[in-house]
Amino acid sequence: MFMNPMLMTERYEPFNDERYLFEPIVDGHRLQLSFFANKAKLYTRHRNDVTRQYPELHNVPLREPADVVLDGEVACFNPRTGAIEFDTLIERYRLNKDARIRDARKTFPVTFFVFDILHYNGEDLREKPLMERRKLLGDILEDNAFYKKLMFVDGKGEELFELVKRSGLEGVACKRKDSLYVEGRGGDWQKVPNAEYASMKAAAKNRPHPDGLTDYSA
Repeated sequence: MFMNPMLMTERYEPFNDERYLFEPIVDGHRLQLSFFANKAKLYTRHRNDVTRQYPELHNVPLREPADVVLDGEVACFNPRTGAIEFDTLIERYRLNKDARIRDARKTFPVTFFVFDILHYNGEDLREKPLMERRKLLGDILEDNAFYKKLMFVDGKGEELFELVKRSGLEGVACKRKDSLYVEGRGGDWQKVPNAEYASMKAAAKNRPHPDGLTDYSA
């Protein structure tokens, strides 16, 4: 099962607002997990099947058996430095030989940062408010080496943005707590880019991106 993703519009100044939750933006590519009958299927936001590319994500750490659709961002860490390496993720994405994929799983594993749940045991959750979806996600999904529930802060976007700048991350996602999950772009989900990070990416703008993506929200 694939559900067309909800996307973000861009704004230029961070803000505080108790109606919003705020998340750091991870430099990876959008990923949707469809997990039914204990079998995982992985898709990019353009519905390209990338199940083979990321075998470490096939075992989903659910607290109880369930059928789910999860939305998030996949990224690749350098195991020696702990830094997120976008170029390494591109290499992982492009591998097509099973032996090389198995090797890369050990040397440069990916992490799936999950920020939403769209389906749970036969129920479409897209008409439920974001905070209700996030609570369910927290109840059913455990963190492990390959799966992390993406952290968020409540109402304090300016503080998170300063932390993101100091950490050299891409920016901040701003999401209304009462937002429904609606296909395409809208005002309920916004992003504030880190200009310093954007400048760094502009200098490397000729590097290819898997699936034709340019960032988290594209």
